[in-house]
Amino acid sequence: MSDKQQFDLLIVGSGEAGKNLAWTMSKAGRRAAVIERKLIGGSCPNIACMPSKNVIHSAKVAELARRGPEFGVMTESVTIEMPRVRARKRQMVEGDVRLHLELYKASRAELIMGEAHFVAPKTVEVRSNGEAVRVVAGDQVVLNVGTHAAVPDVPGLKAANPMTHVEALELDRLPEHLVVLGGGFVSLELAQAMRRFGSRVTIIERGSQLVAREDGDVTEAISQLFQDEGIEMLFNTELLGVEGSSGHGIRARLRNSKGERTLEGSDLLVAVGRVPNTQGIGLEKTGVQLDERGYIQVNERLQTSAPDVWAMGEGAGSP
Repeated sequence: MSDKQQFDLLIVGSGEAGKNLAWTMSKAGRRAAVIERKLIGGSCPNIACMPSKNVIHSAKVAELARRGPEFGVMTESVTIEMPRVRARKRQMVEGDVRLHLELYKASRAELIMGEAHFVAPKTVEVRSNGEAVRVVAGDQVVLNVGTHAAVPDVPGLKAANPMTHVEALELDRLPEHLVVLGGGFVSLELAQAMRRFGSRVTIIERGSQLVAREDGDVTEAISQLFQDEGIEMLFNTELLGVEGSSGHGIRARLRNSKGERTLEGSDLLVAVGRVPNTQGIGLEKTGVQLDERGYIQVNERLQTSAPDVWAMGEGAGSP
């Protein structure tokens, strides 16, 4: 095992909060390091906000092209080439990653690639390909570990290998019939985009409306828009089980007030919420306490229960 290397500030995770804190503090003269297991810059420039808007914009162009005659613009039939949609998105992501690397270099904050696992308070073992390659510690530590997509414990669901937003944004083909589990923002973005590309889309929502936390007039407007675009929405509907494999055909067993039914589709997308990335990283050795849902407990100053340890971003339950 390597000798321990000490930093003034050690940040686990390179998401929005972590990377900006590292750049700022490093420029101010503090020795800062960021440990990132995979996505330089976090989820936003790689697999979430920026990539999804890129794909959504392509879908909007497809919709406008089909509606050309409404505006006096006569076009021939519109053809969707998903490999080119994906290539456009990937090009943007690659550019964003290059920009992040330049910002790390300019700030002199150190970016350490690998899996972080706490071996003692404020001390992390960094693993690459399963092997311990470095031990680093910080006088102060910030946890910016983020979240990942939740997959409910429904019979057959995990075995069906459903897509999350990560896989959906990497599609090089157009689903014939996309079944979307969940009615939140991720669901709405991808459901509408795929419909505009040309997929048949069905949304399954356990509650009585889309985006349940929004006001009724907002959800009503969104539902009307989706209905006008030909998106099927099943409310107050529970998923009982799944057969088949996403991408090759699935059968979803559903139940609502009218009884049970089976819905067939070509692809399945799960978008029912997020799970914090707090398990399996050794937090039990740090004195950091979690809440009942697995999020890191923080006070109004984002301090955890452990001295000189803070938590920021989604892993701390922040927006």
